[in-house]
Amino acid sequence: MKLAIVVGHNHVAQGAVRPDTGETEYAWNSDLARLIEDEAQAFREIQVKVFKRQPARSYTDEIGRVYDQVDFWDADASCELHFNSHTSRTATGTEVLSSGSRKSLAFAEAMQERLIEALDLRDRGVKIRRSGRGSESLMSGQAPAILIEPFFGSSPHGQQATDEPHEKRALARAILLAAKDVFR
Repeated sequence: MKLAIVVGHNHVAQGAVRPDTGETEYAWNSDLARLIEDEAQAFREIQVKVFKRQPARSYTDEIGRVYDQVDFWDADASCELHFNSHTSRTATGTEVLSSGSRKSLAFAEAMQERLIEALDLRDRGVKIRRSGRGSESLMSGQAPAILIEPFFGSSPHGQQATDEPHEKRALARAILLAAKDVFR
C-alpha cells in the first residue's frame, strides 16, 4: 500500500511551538516524517512518501496543492501530522480526525488505538470533521485521509511522552502499524 505522510503547516507558518524544546509543529513533524520513512523499511507492504505543504495565496490553495500531489502519486491513504497546543498546561491527550468515510474512519480508529498504545496519553477519541479546522485536509484528496494530534506540545504530559528519541520512533512505528492494520 502507498501511504502519504503530509507534514502539517509549512516552513513559513510553522504552527504551535513546544515550550520545552522550542520546536514548531512543522519542524517536529518533519523529523517524525523522516523517522516514518526509516521505519517503513521494515514494512515491505507499505511504501511511504512524505509531502510538505507549501505557502500559497490561501489556506485552501495550500491544502489543494499538496493533496493534488498525493492524488498524483496515487496514495491508498494519507496521514497529516500535527500536535495540539492549548493555553492550559493541563490539556493533554491523543486524538485523530477523520472525514467520516468508511475507510477514513477505520484508519482513524486503528490509528487512535496505536497512538494510545505508543504514548500512553488520555484518549480524546476519534473526531469526524466535515467542516472547520482540519476538514480541508480530510476532504481534499481522493485517498482516505486522517489528521493526527497525538499529544499536546504545551503539556508536560505530552512533552514527557515524546521527548526521547525512542518515544518518537515508537510514534512513527505506531503510524505504520495502523496503516498495516487497515490497508493490508
